[in-house]
Order: sequence, then C-alpha cells, then structure tokens
Amino acid sequence: MKVAASQLHRTVGVLMIVAALAYIVPFVPRGWIPHDEGMLGYSAEQVLLGGLPHVDFEEAYTGGLSWLYAAAFKVAGVDLVTIRWLLFAAASWAVCLTYAILRRYFPPTGAALVTWVAVGWSFPNYFAGLPSWWLLLCALIALWAMIRHGESGRIRHIMIAGLAAGVAIAIKQTGVYLVVALVLTLLYDGGQSSASRRLARLEWMARSAAAVASVAFAASVVFVRMFRAEGLYLFLPVLACAVALIMPSGGEPRPAGARSPIVLAAVAAAVAGLPVACLLLPYVMQGTLEAFVNGTLVLPWKRLAYASALMPAATAIITGLPLAAVVFQPLRFRRVPRRAALTSLLWGAALVLPLWALRDVRGYQLIWQSSRAIAALLPLGIAWRLASGRPADAVQRSALFLTAAILAWMSLNQFPFAAPIYFCYVAPLAVIAGAAAVSGESSPRSPLMLPWMTALLLFAVLSANRGYLATLGAFHSNQRFNTDLKLDKAHLKVDSRDAAVYRFLIWSIQGHLNDGQLIAGPDCPEVYFLTNQVIPSGRLFDFFSAGAPGGDEDLESWVTGTVIVVNHSPNFSPALPDALLTSLRREFPYGDSFGRFEIRWR
Repeated sequence: MKVAASQLHRTVGVLMIVAALAYIVPFVPRGWIPHDEGMLGYSAEQVLLGGLPHVDFEEAYTGGLSWLYAAAFKVAGVDLVTIRWLLFAAASWAVCLTYAILRRYFPPTGAALVTWVAVGWSFPNYFAGLPSWWLLLCALIALWAMIRHGESGRIRHIMIAGLAAGVAIAIKQTGVYLVVALVLTLLYDGGQSSASRRLARLEWMARSAAAVASVAFAASVVFVRMFRAEGLYLFLPVLACAVALIMPSGGEPRPAGARSPIVLAAVAAAVAGLPVACLLLPYVMQGTLEAFVNGTLVLPWKRLAYASALMPAATAIITGLPLAAVVFQPLRFRRVPRRAALTSLLWGAALVLPLWALRDVRGYQLIWQSSRAIAALLPLGIAWRLASGRPADAVQRSALFLTAAILAWMSLNQFPFAAPIYFCYVAPLAVIAGAAAVSGESSPRSPLMLPWMTALLLFAVLSANRGYLATLGAFHSNQRFNTDLKLDKAHLKVDSRDAAVYRFLIWSIQGHLNDGQLIAGPDCPEVYFLTNQVIPSGRLFDFFSAGAPGGDEDLESWVTGTVIVVNHSPNFSPALPDALLTSLRREFPYGDSFGRFEIRWR
C-alpha cells in the first residue's frame, strides 16, 4: 500500500522523476562498443530484409529483440541511434515502474530519491540496446504486477507478470530465470497454506519439488565455478530463497475461496509460454526448429570458453556486511546524543566517500564492491527474516519473497560474463529489494538509509556515469565522447580516435570493394553492418565455429573476398596466426591500416 502523502509531496516526487528522465537523455547517443552495436544493427537489418534468425544468419540471443529492432528500423530508419531511442522509451518505462514500486515503501520524495539511485547505477553507464536492459524492464513489469496482485487479488496481474516473463525469454534465453522466480513466489504465497490438510500437503510437496528443482537448475548453470566467488554471489542467494520456500513460517491458513498457489503458478507459466510460442511459429512452419534449438541452446555454451569474466574475489563480499547490518540488524539507542552522533557520522561518510572515490581507487572500490556485495547478501537476509516469521502479514511476506527471488535469479545473468556492467543490469532490483527489506522492519531505518542512498547517488553521478565500460568497476576515468561518428547508419557520439578509424575504414572499403565480396574478421559485425554487406558465413562472432574467418581454417575462406579486413585485437575470438597473416598479405598485396584494423585488396 502506498505511503500517504500530501499533494505537494506528490508533485515534488513526480518532478524528481521527470528530472531523472531528463538526466538520461544526454546518454542516448553517447559512446559505443562497436561489436555490440554491430551485432544488434546487423541482426535487425537482416530480419528487416526477410532473414530468419538462427537460420539465415547467426543470432546471439533468442531472436525476439532482432524482430523488435527490425520494426523500429522500418518505422524510423536503419540507424543505430534508432535502437538507442527505443531503449530510452524502455528506460523511461523502467524508471516509472521503479518509482511506482518504491512508493509502496517510501513517501514521494523518498521514493524519487531512491529511484534516482536505481537510475544512476543502471542505464547511463552503458546506453546500448543490449537484451539485458530489456530483461531488467521485464523483471520490473513482473515485480510491479505481482505486487499489484497482492494488493488486489486479481488474476490479470499474474497474467501480466507471466507475459513479461515470456517476453523476457523471447528476448534472451536467460529470461527463463524470471519465470522461475515468479513460479517460486506464487507457490510461496506469503507462507500461507490451505485449511484442507490434503491440499496443504499437496502444496507442500509442490513447494519442495520446486525448491529442489530450482536449486538443481541454478547449480547446473554455475557448476563450473560453483566453488569460486560465483557460488557465493550467485548460487547462495538462490539456495536461500529455496530454503525460505519450504521452511515452515507459522502463517495463518489461506482464506476460504482463495485460489490455490499451484493453479496460479500454472497460469503464470502457461501465459509465459505464449510469446515463446509466437516466436517459434515461423520455425515450425519452415521446418527449421532444429536450427533454432542449436542457436539458442547449443552455441551459447561456447561463450564459456571465449566470452567469460569472473565475479569479484569471494573475500570482497565482506565489504557488504556493514550495509547488511544496517538493513537487517535493529539498532536501538537509549540516549538521543548517541543516535545523533551516529547520524552525523553516516552523513559525513556519505559526503566524503564519493569525493574520495574520485581520487583514490580504494574509495572507489569500497563503494563499488560493497554495493555488489549487498546485492548478494539481501536475498540471504530476507530469507532469514521470512524463516523467522517476520513480517506477520502474508501480503508483505509475499512481496518480500518476490523481491528476493527476482533479485537472486536475475543476478544469474551475470554468469558467465560477470563484467561490472552486468551488475548494472540488476542494480535497480537490488535497490528495490533493499527498500522492501528496510520497510519490513519494525524499527525506523530511514535516518540510517538516507545517507547511504545519498552516497550511492553521488558516486553514480560523479564517477560511474562519467566513465564507461573500460573503467566501470575499476576506477574513475572521465571518458569524453564528443565527436560525431557521422556514418550513414551510426549517428552516435564517440571518442575522436574511434570516429577517425571507422570513417576512414568504411570509406576505404567502399572505395575498393565496388560490387565485390567483403571478408572481415575476427569479430567484425559492425564492419559488415556499416558497409551494407552480408556476412558470408552468417556468423556474427567467429569463435562460434572453427570454420569461420579467424578460426582454424586456412587461406581458402579468405581468398574469395575482393577486400579483406583483419581485426588484430578481437574482443572474443583468437587473433589470426602470423602464418595466415603472411599468406594474406601475399595474396592481397595492397593495404592500409586504421587503428586495430588492417584492410587489404588486390
């Protein structure tokens, strides 16, 4: 239920949200990671031209996002900035949903401030239309819908949540994590059970089976790194939610006439299947379902070898313990001076730490690592609180379990590539879970939480948002993207060196190619996209196949080209061996170099 507020407070809260949206706008065209943008643009354009993902070209994800971006290209033109503005619409929706959820826990100004924190730790850090941002939006829609279901009891909100989860799967394979979180939450049902002993036993069996299955599923995902930091940061929160699901809570029996949680979970799962069924329809009609399965389930496992990054060291989770204590451990002071002294100390730290982080890597790492750690500790603390019987209200318990389950399961998106930006994809969910945990305590925590939120917001604005992927999570470095790329399909603002490299590269390719064949690699989807060329192998990244340029094949796969482009610093696939480079330079005697690219022609 929303916290009561005056009209003035509501107006101020809304204005703060409008200001947050205005803050995002300058980040829309800012910066790029070329291979990410090329992957998104190339896939969408191929769909626009009639191609089918996984069949006519390699699709890195499930494929639904390529259809969405193709539709955007058809309406607004083939340009990377079109994708960015569509993402801005999604970000605006996400901000409003975050505020709507937080209004259940804080007055308007407080909810707006915490929403600002969620904004600062998410979209501005890398404003590219990658599927993980859309998974965040789907998770927020599901979270809001499930909270509304707890308030109204209407099944349509469960259907909205299930539909959001299904869309998440259609966008990226790991959207299935959201489905799992929803099913577990509906089975939990605030810890209530049926008044009928037979039905209560059936529900307990369903909870137990779901808990065991969810733990086994999560273990199979992170198995190769189970006994590293991933086990602590990613698997343990999932395990805690499973334990809370089957622990006796001492809750009151469910009211007579209430729907069984088994039925509600089945409804959510069934509705989640609808977007997936729509996505599969063209594959079934063309008899190419095997190609879809191979592209969505088989090929992604190759990323473990080539596109992976480790979580922070397991010991870094210690940095989150003080914040966890503030959230979960009651702090009572009999004397007012002691409380005032603690508040003053916290406010002093909130102002000093973000400024320290600008100049000292230790300050930066303290804030960054503690924030990442608290995101892993929150589901554990919430599960402990639920197992101990708090809060007593079933609706509050269900909402608390929901925030923990969605945070724990969506955090699995950080595996196997746990680069710092992947934490930003779930940071708003951690903010919401923290808000739910704080509001669930009987002792007031606002005086303690406000300095913490202020420090996180200052850090985001002063350090994280002014940097970019290369420095995110490491140390502050002000990245200047003040040069217009000025390419037909890419009206973005990038680094001046990047702009010069790609302008000359594209100009050179177009000048020598004529109607010939372009061969570029390894990992050059942006080169094909920006030059209006089709990838002969259909593969966006060469590590997916040993038979692609840059893999283990010989000169034959390159000599069919009229112009070749060699990427000497691929992000994922191995660089070309020296022997092959020597043969290529002999076969294509003329050439030039632009940054990390070498272009050659006959």
